Amino acid sequence: MKSKFDTVAWMRNRREEIDREDAGLSWDEKSRKTLELLANDPLWNRLKHRVVRTPQVSEASAPVKPR
Repeated sequence: MKSKFDTVAWMRNRREEIDREDAGLSWDEKSRKTLELLANDPLWNRLKHRVVRTPQVSEASAPVKPR
């Protein structure tokens, strides 16, 4: 079954809209706006306290440092 909805195009358009909305905002203002938008979101409120640990990088898989 072929869908008529283009997810990638929709996401690109939405990102452009958000960029226009946030054009004059500083990073702190953008962060505050995002937190305000999420404040009443039930899914965010249920998941916001979850912590995901970053995997430890072993010496063998770590990138080689230039000399």
